[in-house]
Amino acid sequence: MAQEIQWEGAQVTNDTALQDILSPEHARWTSLSNRSWSVVLHGRRFKVEVEKGPDAEGNATVRINGVRKDVRVMDERSQLLEKMGMSVAAAAASGDVNAPMPGKVLQVLVEPGHSVEEGQPLLVLEAMKMENVIKATAAGTVSEVPVNEGDAVEKGSLLVGFES
Repeated sequence: MAQEIQWEGAQVTNDTALQDILSPEHARWTSLSNRSWSVVLHGRRFKVEVEKGPDAEGNATVRINGVRKDVRVMDERSQLLEKMGMSVAAAAASGDVNAPMPGKVLQVLVEPGHSVEEGQPLLVLEAMKMENVIKATAAGTVSEVPVNEGDAVEKGSLLVGFES
């Protein structure tokens, strides 16, 4: 699965494990433990340690030669949402769930007044001939569901609103 790491305005993308994501292909990685590596890049040696994370939003803290860096690890879904102008972190903060892409609502699984847990399926959206289960980004109480089964929705349309 392709992942991307972002920090201080920089980003690195790769299709393999975390150690490959953090540097170019020509770096030599030696595992010191399951969360730390010795890395030789351009003749220089670095110690890379994962201090914490990544959490549900992809935020992690790593130390490179003892210097702490806050990074964001994004899977393919998060990258797609970000590319389409949807931030997973922003959506989680508001609780409201918007359409990440244009599509057709196949099934609505909640209604106003329902209490939901983070990660609970809310509805099924068909987009690009694929069924996507849209899940709650945080626990809360549903305040509105302005869509119905069969509705066509545009990117960014409100699918499920939550009480503040």
